[in-house]
Amino acid sequence: MTRSFLTSLAGVGLLLVLAVITVINTCQSDRIERTHLDLVQRVDKMEKKLESGGFSTSNGGSGPTGGIFGAPEPAWYTAAMQDPANLLKRDRVDWLPPQAESGGTLYLHQGSDPYGFNYLTTSSNPVTEIQWYVSPPLVMRHKRNPTQWRPSVAYSMTTPDDGLTYVFKIREDLTWHDAAVDWDSGRYDWLKGDHRVTARDVVFMMDMLMNSQVTGAAPLRSYFDDLVSYEAVDDFTFKLVFKRKIYSQRATAIPSIFPVPEHLYAYDQDGNRYDKEILGQKFQDHWYNPMGMGYGPYKLTKLEPGVAVTLERNPDWPIEGAAFDKVIYLILKDQNQPPRKLRTGELSMAYLQPGQYRTEVLEGGPDSPFNNGELTPGEYWEQTFFYVGWNMRKPMFQDKKVRQALSHAFNADLLLHDVFMDLGERCTGPMPSFLEFYNKNVPAYAYDLDRARKLLAEAGWADTNSDGILDREIDGKQTEFEFTLIVYGSSDEYRTLGNVFKEDLAKIGVKMTVNPLEFSSLLKEVHDREFDAVTLAWVSSPDVDFNQIWHSSQADEARSSNHVYFKNAEADAIIEKMNTAFDFEERKALAHRFHELVAEEAPYTFFFTRKRPAFWQKDLQNVSFLGYRPYRSHWGWYWGQP
Repeated sequence: MTRSFLTSLAGVGLLLVLAVITVINTCQSDRIERTHLDLVQRVDKMEKKLESGGFSTSNGGSGPTGGIFGAPEPAWYTAAMQDPANLLKRDRVDWLPPQAESGGTLYLHQGSDPYGFNYLTTSSNPVTEIQWYVSPPLVMRHKRNPTQWRPSVAYSMTTPDDGLTYVFKIREDLTWHDAAVDWDSGRYDWLKGDHRVTARDVVFMMDMLMNSQVTGAAPLRSYFDDLVSYEAVDDFTFKLVFKRKIYSQRATAIPSIFPVPEHLYAYDQDGNRYDKEILGQKFQDHWYNPMGMGYGPYKLTKLEPGVAVTLERNPDWPIEGAAFDKVIYLILKDQNQPPRKLRTGELSMAYLQPGQYRTEVLEGGPDSPFNNGELTPGEYWEQTFFYVGWNMRKPMFQDKKVRQALSHAFNADLLLHDVFMDLGERCTGPMPSFLEFYNKNVPAYAYDLDRARKLLAEAGWADTNSDGILDREIDGKQTEFEFTLIVYGSSDEYRTLGNVFKEDLAKIGVKMTVNPLEFSSLLKEVHDREFDAVTLAWVSSPDVDFNQIWHSSQADEARSSNHVYFKNAEADAIIEKMNTAFDFEERKALAHRFHELVAEEAPYTFFFTRKRPAFWQKDLQNVSFLGYRPYRSHWGWYWGQP
């Protein structure tokens, strides 16, 4: 009996052992199967990442990759982000969602041919937008909080003496794009080879900025009056030293610095280096100026005047965001073309001019693709203020009573409502109307022709020969009040503005001729200071600074932003005090007083701050707009399912 019990017990034990072995084998099989499946999935992901440029074959796998989500973060970058002294902070907003895919072409538009692509000498809005992608600055604003700065070309910015010295660490994984030249000719063989972006390219930019021969750099140069020195400490370290700490250095000056390729711009077309004495002049009028070289997420590869500007994705760009293979800016000088090309799908996204907004949206009815959901709608406010500028070099505009009279004859409310479709709001001073620096207590000049007549009479203007036009003696000669207003030639609204203004001025004895010009020609007139009056707009920044446009020191600078020759001692004092004021409330109070003063002096007839209605194709995803220029940043957009 005992033997039988033991035999049974041994049998049960053997069964248990067999069960355990079976379970183990099953688990191992499951684990092997799961491991195999996981390996297959990982290989699949790696293959996809290789296809999209997600790994580099150089630099130990930590260099540029070209993937739309960026390269693996280098150790030097991670260390810099952990450094409490670093003034550049991570932007915690993801530019691209995880499901984003690369590929396709984005079609946008511009209203005129860009005025050259030497980014230091040309600062028009169309060129600045393209520069954002081709040749971005050392530092950039955060996407959602534009008062903070994030890394870009520089990944570290420190100031060991609190605002007098700035030290920048430049990324070590950026390479200049190939020049867009006729390589088959052999003439440009001297440009062949890889050229890394270094701190010496930043030094070259500063050399050209501070060179008085580079007249196009005058507006930006005004922010470096207190510069003591700059140098490349080594290949990837750049240092600036100022003699005093002022607000505009960190708000405006430093964010405007970007590398410029010395290996291109210091040489003629045959590879001969320019003499130092003429380098600035040759840079200003460089043979490569029609194109533009950069290092950013897109390369400028083709320029067809009157047709298009083509950008192609740079596969070596190590930072996330650039999803499209190509971005093509169509040059559409006829402002009626964008809505038509949106309908046909020839444009991916476009903003509408006021007349188009009236036709397509307000009067388009429920079947319009702008109203029925075929196109996705949106809008954004621009940090702009539009104006008519009076050239105070001209004797007839030197009396502020005359400028005030002309402002009273400008029917801004009617124009904004009936011509510009209320796409914006009245602006009475030198900044966007929605900033806290804007003084809402400053009244707009009311449309009042009787008041305008009285002010002109007080300024000595009268119709002495009864020909219907006011006149007065200027420099010993009887002169009739007659001038020309330059307006945007590609804008129907501005042509209408000019004609309405012309009719109202005729009622008070002032003869005005309207001269519509394409934007590049308009800018030339402004730069040459030959205009009488001009319609223009300024793009402001969240950090208000008046020096560039309004300080007397800029009035006599060639091609400066003070193109109306405004000179005022109190205005200069306010500007200089704001330069050393860092307290927000103090700066706001100073800005409010400056607003009052400029409104009283009326060097501009201020018009409005603009709101842009925009529409895009339904399969264009992740579209959002920045609160600063360029507003329609496609850094994060991609094609996908709606």
